Amino acid sequence: MSVQKLSLKRHTLIANKLLIVMSGLNRNTKRDNSYYYEKHSFGLAKNFVDIKWTGSLMKQILAYVAKCNSQGHISIISEQELANTIQCSVRTVQNNNKLLEDYDIIRWDRLWGDYIQVSLNNYLEAFLDLHKEAADVQNISYNPEMLDEDHNTYTSKGGYTSVSMEVIYQLLAIKNINMLRLALRALYVYESDVNVKKDSEALLSYTEVKHILPKYIGYKAAIKEMASKLSTIFRIDILEKDDCVKTLLEEKQPRKSIIEKIKDGFILSFNLTGAHDSKKQKEIEKIRGEHAFAQFKNFFKSFGHYSIKKEDIHSIVHEFGLDIIEKSLTSVQRYLQQTYIEDSMDAFRPLVHEMESNFFTYIRKIANGYYQAKINAL
Repeated sequence: MSVQKLSLKRHTLIANKLLIVMSGLNRNTKRDNSYYYEKHSFGLAKNFVDIKWTGSLMKQILAYVAKCNSQGHISIISEQELANTIQCSVRTVQNNNKLLEDYDIIRWDRLWGDYIQVSLNNYLEAFLDLHKEAADVQNISYNPEMLDEDHNTYTSKGGYTSVSMEVIYQLLAIKNINMLRLALRALYVYESDVNVKKDSEALLSYTEVKHILPKYIGYKAAIKEMASKLSTIFRIDILEKDDCVKTLLEEKQPRKSIIEKIKDGFILSFNLTGAHDSKKQKEIEKIRGEHAFAQFKNFFKSFGHYSIKKEDIHSIVHEFGLDIIEKSLTSVQRYLQQTYIEDSMDAFRPLVHEMESNFFTYIRKIANGYYQAKINAL
């Protein structure tokens, strides 16, 4: 008998400050002739800093963020399925909920049996680092196709990271808390170095890693062992001594910050590839999704006409995945052909009319069925 797990969003947006605080704040605050505190730099709220981030607590928050809607609300969730997904006991899930509520991070309410409702408090600001009115930092366009919101411009201290469903499930399967911390820090650095600064790889020096991990685990052999076990998520290279100089200085003109990392003589290089790279995957899916719908519309014009917004195409492709959408469109096409050939026009015309009236809703129902079957098979 298969164990029921939660179905999660294919692409989850997580505030970088949340990745930072769960991975462990950097204890090395001295930078050149000044001091740098991640707590202040990312605008971390006191409750997120003060709570003790255990492994199960981090994974429970990741699961909630990957499950909630654009308002940070989960209308129904099974404690047993959540426990199965994050690999802990139901009692641990219940204790974590009480703790998170005590720290004003979530609200929850029992519906019946093991089913509960969960709301992430102050969702936009606390979990996405998005602020409608703020005087500092970078402007971020609030993405309606991912978050079902308006077109307002928001500001953010640290931005957010898009994490694929495949990576989320891998994170939730990690049993070692320090491996999880390292993975979360690597995701933030990848967003910062590769997606924002356009470097070819994300780099973490020995000094950076040892100052976010507990002191008892902050030695090179242990870090190398943990990093090697994260190869199911990242493509990882471990550079030591001469390799640091040869790999990062030859044929490159690195920034000052990278040169400082090289001086450590021990660097972890991280990359996300294929479906694990959420941002690149979404861009590819947008283009291929538009093409798939254009092909279907060309087929459908023999029977009728429907309209669907480009934003809705992007939304549904991101929600279910290109493979599910292509499978759904193929299924609808075959069903139309079969109904046209085998049934009377009295049966065929209502089918066409239903698609014409709201094709987005029609195809979404079919895609959701295929998607749930895919999740249950994981």
